[in-house]
Amino acid sequence: MIFLYTCSQDVTSDILAAKLAAEAEVFRFDIDRNSDYVWSFGPDGWSCAHSSGRRISSSSIRCFHLRKPMFMEGIDVPAQGCLENWRRKELQTLFKNLFDECDRAGMAALVHSDCDKWGKPAQMRIAARHFRVPEWRIFGGSLPELPQGKDWVVKSLAQTMIGAGKCFLVREADPATLDLSYPWFIQEKVDGEEEVSAAYVEGRIFASSISRAVFGTVDSRLETFRRNLKWTPVELPGAEEAAIRAFMAEIGLSFGRFDFIRKDGVLNFLEVNPNGQWAWLDVNDERGLVSAVAEAILAVERRGRSLEDRWR
Repeated sequence: MIFLYTCSQDVTSDILAAKLAAEAEVFRFDIDRNSDYVWSFGPDGWSCAHSSGRRISSSSIRCFHLRKPMFMEGIDVPAQGCLENWRRKELQTLFKNLFDECDRAGMAALVHSDCDKWGKPAQMRIAARHFRVPEWRIFGGSLPELPQGKDWVVKSLAQTMIGAGKCFLVREADPATLDLSYPWFIQEKVDGEEEVSAAYVEGRIFASSISRAVFGTVDSRLETFRRNLKWTPVELPGAEEAAIRAFMAEIGLSFGRFDFIRKDGVLNFLEVNPNGQWAWLDVNDERGLVSAVAEAILAVERRGRSLEDRWR
């Protein structure tokens, strides 16, 4: 059985679960709907059951796939903390421990415990050996010396909510106006012709692009989903695919989604997300992206062994 660890609002999980269910049993755990489940961990193993009666345990699990276990409903946490924040952290810690255990047993598919070991600073430095990387800085306390004549955008290092239904999106900013008591990640604004997003799945690359002219903001994600914008499948030149593969080999990831901006024919690297959204690039599986991800997970499930013996 496959343990799909995610949240109820992750559409990629909806599409993936449907694909996986054709060939294997899938137990989906939506962390934001945790009241629908009961679980128990002890010396002889663990089990988790859904209110529908479906159940998974240390004797039946064969594969663990980490998607997006997020609480989408924000909470205001006072300085002294609160019970809801504690409850969420306890849940996240427990199931992260289970994920780590499954990974050590060779049952984690595509996304692994160390997928975040390369943060944005390391990503940018390594990417510079394979792509053009716009100027960037991460700073706080004082404004660093910056190249003159450039426009900048500010980005977030994390996906932490900043209020009810609010998150920090990419936006243009003058670094001189930023409150230096906060940490800031800025990057040179690239006025390119198109955005390119590429999903990498164990050596296979699925790329799509969209004209920058259709966006009214710097951050394309919000408009893509709000307006249901369609990205066009593209075949990248051999040299660009080779660069993606070389980067992934160096960084040690088997899965991820790249964000680029193409300017004057050249790809500018923005970031790679080791567990980003990807289904929107091929919702109907016309190019085989959903199938490629599902097959990678099913391969782990087929050769997987349960954790039952590890608890004895």
